[in-house]
Amino acid sequence: RGIDWGGLGRELFVLLFDALLDPSEGLFRRFKKDDPQALLHPSSAAKDRLKWFDFAGRLVGKCLYETCKGNPRYVKARFTRSFLAQLVSLRVTCKVGHQTFTRVSFFAWQHFESDDPEFYVTKIKYVKENDVDDLELVFAEDVYADGKLETFPLKPNGEEIAVTNENKLEYLDLVTQFRLVDQVRSQVEAFVRGLGEIVPIDLLSVFDENELELLMCGASEYNVKDLKSNSRVEGNWASENVVEWFWSAVGSFTQEELAQLLQFTTGSSQIPPGGVAKLSPRFSVIHSTAHINGLPTAHTCFNQICLPDYDSYEQLQSSLLLAVNEGSFGFEMI
Repeated sequence: RGIDWGGLGRELFVLLFDALLDPSEGLFRRFKKDDPQALLHPSSAAKDRLKWFDFAGRLVGKCLYETCKGNPRYVKARFTRSFLAQLVSLRVTCKVGHQTFTRVSFFAWQHFESDDPEFYVTKIKYVKENDVDDLELVFAEDVYADGKLETFPLKPNGEEIAVTNENKLEYLDLVTQFRLVDQVRSQVEAFVRGLGEIVPIDLLSVFDENELELLMCGASEYNVKDLKSNSRVEGNWASENVVEWFWSAVGSFTQEELAQLLQFTTGSSQIPPGGVAKLSPRFSVIHSTAHINGLPTAHTCFNQICLPDYDSYEQLQSSLLLAVNEGSFGFEMI
């Protein structure tokens, strides 16, 4: 329970995006379903849920707006390069509220290398590097949906046009256009409509997809040395060893545990593009007058973790791990 001075708002956005972007909800998908690290892409099966894409776009727009104001809000996710490219490849032509835009409708097959590596290796790269005259490929794609097989021509009368060594690069570009763009066109347009209600769409064109991801999502690779050198320590512990024990414990953390520590302390596991040095206020380790060997607490609005006194390194380490693993989320607004 708390009054929001920044930290609770950051956590609220984390929870909202966790729910919206969860593949089990059906709005976004991973091309490799069993890989939790795979990139997220709009689901082609969610054409009837455009209001949710509009809402997701508004949330991302709010994050970008708050970040530019100096009150960072980050999306805890990694999106496909092709989806991000569609967001930044906008030009002014079509009405969205008081703004106008149009999307560039052509994307290169190289996007599959990062978006869907398995499809890239088994089809894109194979077709590009091998003789295809005898493969009996045509300019059409088969799609399985709801237990049915449907064939989509990639160009007029594509089912009757053979793919040859001379036209195979055109075929690869059209496959990319169909799979990464056309199948999710209405979803992306709904997302952009929501986004455009919060931030001027044409401003995104100054970024490439990697820069936009950094602005939207922050960084998620953690360096303990960077964290320590850009932190502040305040207070007097009964033992001078407590702060040293704290940094030793943090130094033993996995990347996942470091993410939990930042979530616990700041309300977000993401850090600014410039690293921990750009956190405002600074990451702080503060003395707490709570019971000896008690659990650490945090003031996420001020990026503070509060440590009581501890009798030993082992006691501090176990209490810290328990706190960050079990207490990283949860609040009640008042």
